Amino acid sequence: MKFILVALFSIIILVMSVIFYSEDYSLIVSGAALHLALLSIALHFLWQKNLKTTLKSLRFPGSIVKNLYISVIGLGTIFLTLLVLGLILTAGGMNDQQNVFDKILELPVFLLLFAVIAAPISEELFFRAMLVPRIGVIPSSLIFGFVHFSYGSVVEILGATAIGIILAVMYKKSKSITPCLLTHIIYNLLAISVVLLMP
Repeated sequence: MKFILVALFSIIILVMSVIFYSEDYSLIVSGAALHLALLSIALHFLWQKNLKTTLKSLRFPGSIVKNLYISVIGLGTIFLTLLVLGLILTAGGMNDQQNVFDKILELPVFLLLFAVIAAPISEELFFRAMLVPRIGVIPSSLIFGFVHFSYGSVVEILGATAIGIILAVMYKKSKSITPCLLTHIIYNLLAISVVLLMP
């Protein structure tokens, strides 16, 4: 079953790459390879005897009401933290958020969809479900921040690290991957939508 899930994820990435042709294959290939590696490593360490027991060990979906409550608190904490971080970096003359906006505007639609749906799944399984219990909140969050260096933005690395800390704390407190997934998916959806809808 583990092999089937990884194979399915790989096929989806390949099909999306062919359907939504882009001249920048390096971005597609590196992004797909990174997330396939994250998912494969996470599944290797997290997989139980079958899918049902694996999901149960991750407490997915868990209590819907509790997970929605934690997700709303987490999302609010993320936005407040990023607002404060943005103000501090702007005051220090280090706000290079435009680099992130420019990069997002260059991405093909399928990669934006990937960033909203697939990336949070592979990242949450790897960074929160697998790494947090093994190496802790701060080290896993620093690695999560570093993985976001491709945007060419100090703000993105620091912001992703802060988000990683918040998601890791959510995971430790809830003992469930569900609120982390919900929060990550909603955050990515809102962040990308804001960039695309800005004049």
